[in-house]
Amino acid sequence: MQMKELMVRAIYCEMLGYEASFSYIHAIKLAQQGTVLEKRVGYLAVSLFLNESHELLLLLVNTVLKDLQSTNLIEVCMALTVVSQIFPKDMIPAILPLVEEKLNHPKEIIRRKAVLALYKFYLIAPNQVQHIHNKFRKALCDKDPGVMTASLHIYLQMIQENPEGYKDLTPSFVTILKQVVGGKLPMDFNYHSVPAPWLQIQLLRILSLLGKNDQR
Repeated sequence: MQMKELMVRAIYCEMLGYEASFSYIHAIKLAQQGTVLEKRVGYLAVSLFLNESHELLLLLVNTVLKDLQSTNLIEVCMALTVVSQIFPKDMIPAILPLVEEKLNHPKEIIRRKAVLALYKFYLIAPNQVQHIHNKFRKALCDKDPGVMTASLHIYLQMIQENPEGYKDLTPSFVTILKQVVGGKLPMDFNYHSVPAPWLQIQLLRILSLLGKNDQR
């Protein structure tokens, strides 16, 4: 039986409540050395088995670094996905420049996953991403609505902490909301004929924070 199939069974055992800690190291090895399909299973298992403080996660850092520099789109996506879910806080400086680079990637799915990874970094180590706020603004204006939507998670968090620092972006958020309500986004964002309802809610939350105690 192939290792990836055994790993799927180990995942199922953990889902049922049984400990399968013997398989953790094999999940790391699968992510490091397997084919693309095996790496996907390995990364999935790692994200389900381990937490950010688990000592085995350090063994995955070099693999993530290598995959972030890969020319294979799937490998880059997998690395960004695991980074946005679990990654050692102390290791963020090692991969931050590579994640920043992906904000300019020609593929929108890579840009979107890079924004989500930076959102994760902001939640666990905000001081380490303070210098790239201008890149967050670029993501907000991205031509792909998925990238723009992902950037709203970061802005909602930052505006909750310091609304005064982002009041200059109010017109941008209003413009985006008008575009959403006007049905300018792809049909994929609609839900029962309502244009992107969750996106509307998020924008309204942001605008309510920016407009709080503002007499204008």
